[in-house]
Amino acid sequence: MKFSSVKVLVAAALLGGGFCAPAQAATVEEVLAGINKLPAKERQRRLEEGARKEANLVVYSNQGLETIQEYANTFGKKYPFVKVDSSRLQGAKGLDRILLEHRVGKLPADVVSVDFDNIGELLKTGMHTRYDSPEKKNFPSQFWDKEGRWYVAEYTLVVIAYNTNLVKPNEAPRSYQDLLNPKWKNDISIDTEPEQAVFAWMMEWGEEKTAEYMKALMRNGAVPRRGHTLQVQLLCSGETKIAVEVYPPRVMQMKYEKKCPIAMVFPNPTPGSLGSHAGIVKTAKHPHAAALYLDFMLSEEGVVALVKAGGTIPARNGAKAGWQEILNALENKKIRKILIGHDKMAELKDKGYKMMDDIIVRKQLR
Repeated sequence: MKFSSVKVLVAAALLGGGFCAPAQAATVEEVLAGINKLPAKERQRRLEEGARKEANLVVYSNQGLETIQEYANTFGKKYPFVKVDSSRLQGAKGLDRILLEHRVGKLPADVVSVDFDNIGELLKTGMHTRYDSPEKKNFPSQFWDKEGRWYVAEYTLVVIAYNTNLVKPNEAPRSYQDLLNPKWKNDISIDTEPEQAVFAWMMEWGEEKTAEYMKALMRNGAVPRRGHTLQVQLLCSGETKIAVEVYPPRVMQMKYEKKCPIAMVFPNPTPGSLGSHAGIVKTAKHPHAAALYLDFMLSEEGVVALVKAGGTIPARNGAKAGWQEILNALENKKIRKILIGHDKMAELKDKGYKMMDDIIVRKQLR
């Protein structure tokens, strides 16, 4: 066969199949953009065909272990030809690892998910490729990046919770200011990084009033403990009476599944944030599997997996929360939500985290 003929056949294979060749390969973005131009059924077939050949998928996620496992298990049943390798990377340590691996060119992940306060750092590196998921039409525009670099399938809310054996419902705090009542001294637990509440307070009250409030709360004996799930467990055991910032689905889960004596109060407004920001990286070795995974996370099947795992609330239009009474409470009481996204982090992040460290961790209360 003549060399010119070989070149023609190789070019045709690339254009027709959308697969990366070892040499002078199309970029991940070009491969996925080409597939996205196909009719829906052909597009899906092409993605599955490519994923079969790739056979693997590597995911870095900041989400809870239950959610990560449920996603992997449900995706694995739908696409049994793809082996999913998921790692949980949280907070600053997780972010540092991702940035380091990217910087030295050894990032193994195809899909990277980080929290709302860290996605901005990743965007600065340009590590995400653009991908236009057809599922985005089922979400409000604040839950996806207009350039296709990230998508969010869920959001979180944080509420005040209390042990119903130790606190009578008619005496329970109804607002953050109620937590400053001396009768709750030393009976309150707070996460060492209650960022969603703190950021919301900063937006509502300003930096100075937020700092004053946090100091007053700590002077009232609030006990810092790391972990939102731990806060709920402490309430259930009766070790503390009240928790400042916990997730409603966890409260419901412990209340109904573990028969925990617990209830919650939705402050008005109720703080929250956009959930895990997931995107495909430019260096993805398994781009077809990555695209299938991202579409799955945003799909109705992804919502089912998310709700089953608990902890967050699905953002897909028409989706029901795992505990529908959470949404009912918000609607019936006309509670305003403050969902914080990464666009606010430039003005809030550094000051907010310094405040948390100084006041909650170091207990600098003057």
